[in-house]
Amino acid sequence: MQIEHDEVSGQKTTGHEWDGIKELDTPVPKWAKWAYIITSLVALGGWILYPAIPLGSDFTRGLFGTTSRANVLEAVKEAEVVREKDEADLIDGDLYDLVDDPTIRAKYESAARVLFTDNCAACHGRDLKGQTGFPNLVDDSWLFGDDLDEIEWTIRYGINANNDDTRYSEMPAFGRDEMLEQADIKNVAEYVLSLSGAEHDATLAKAGSEVFENECSACHGETGEGVGIGAPNLTDSFWIYGGTRKDILETLENGRAGHMPSWDKRLKDADIKKLVLYLNWSKDNGED
Repeated sequence: MQIEHDEVSGQKTTGHEWDGIKELDTPVPKWAKWAYIITSLVALGGWILYPAIPLGSDFTRGLFGTTSRANVLEAVKEAEVVREKDEADLIDGDLYDLVDDPTIRAKYESAARVLFTDNCAACHGRDLKGQTGFPNLVDDSWLFGDDLDEIEWTIRYGINANNDDTRYSEMPAFGRDEMLEQADIKNVAEYVLSLSGAEHDATLAKAGSEVFENECSACHGETGEGVGIGAPNLTDSFWIYGGTRKDILETLENGRAGHMPSWDKRLKDADIKKLVLYLNWSKDNGED
């Protein structure tokens, strides 16, 4: 095949032509070739010297063994030191003094709100008012009391959680486990309705009161007001799982065992304190 040259530039052509336009066989510039060679060598050197190639569950370590992860962990450690110094007033302070300190509130309330939103709002809601199965945190009904130390314990160790110091709050399945006859369950349900002033069958409730005294008062108290050990007050209008006749019968039949995670290993001590304080500040804000 005869090589054709462009008349204007004198450059060889490839022999390809489109609509009268001929393609020049222009060689790659030398600088581009060297740039390609140099960058390839740099990349190869990086693969050899630094961690670079994934190997499924592992990766090549490189001759230097340097990782950005190590750098990040070191930076996080340094940031924690700075944070501990900045939060010394919170870490060393007593909750009962901190909760009423306007300086502490101004300093930490915004951070505490973010902390709650990130870790707690999925269950308790951004407004802290809970949802079915998860308690309202701005009302006046607390399974273990609203004392600051009690709240801290619950957050730290959880309820029915995988922690040696967790709290336990479980409602037996009186029907499913055949602990009570169905007639007794219906009677107790009517009695529980009567405790909160809800519409009920007085005759059945009277029969249910005796069953309640024998089977339920140990946890809920003789008057149904609870005794601060995880059994809710049945005389108010606050219900975690609902207070209708259907809801109460479901609770008596199949029991309840809600779960509160243990945050002791997930959050710093200072962050747990922030959450305790935030719950109290939220009630002051009128979010209830």
